[in-house]
Amino acid sequence: MRLMITGRHVAVTPALREYVETRMERLDRYGLRLGTLQILLSLEKFHHVAEVVGVVQGRRLQAKTSTEEMYASIDEVVDKLGAQLRKLKERRANHKFGDQPRVRALVRRVPSRDQSEIEVVRPTLKTMTVEDAVTALHASQESIFMFMNASSGNVQVLQRLSDGKVSLIDPARGRARASHGRA
Repeated sequence: MRLMITGRHVAVTPALREYVETRMERLDRYGLRLGTLQILLSLEKFHHVAEVVGVVQGRRLQAKTSTEEMYASIDEVVDKLGAQLRKLKERRANHKFGDQPRVRALVRRVPSRDQSEIEVVRPTLKTMTVEDAVTALHASQESIFMFMNASSGNVQVLQRLSDGKVSLIDPARGRARASHGRA
């Protein structure tokens, strides 16, 4: 994280700069990549104002607070930024499936009764819309594509049929739906 500290009608002393830097280090605990944060410290009549503007993972963060003491203003603005970062991190977490780690495709051979081998594959499911999944199926050479539907949260399978149509299989509902032509 890079900090750009500016003072407006306030001299940014080394002690004030060090205090801002140590308080901003607390934001690293959220595990998000923080880019450049612009910190503006100003004095308006008897109000000490601290304002922070920055971009974190494509989202704009902004916090501003005013108190009668500069150090208290810095503490409050860091707390406000921490709350924004916590919300951002919680939004990114997939609550439906918990904190289960994503697993790459695991392949193992399972012997069957007639001594032939069955290949068991556990793919990593990507969350996407049906349209994006159809595009991914057409881009691949495979005839089957499994994905997590972004709108319903169900595991669904797209199958390329021999006549060029695409069939959507929804195991949760136990039915298949064929699309007409190439989607």
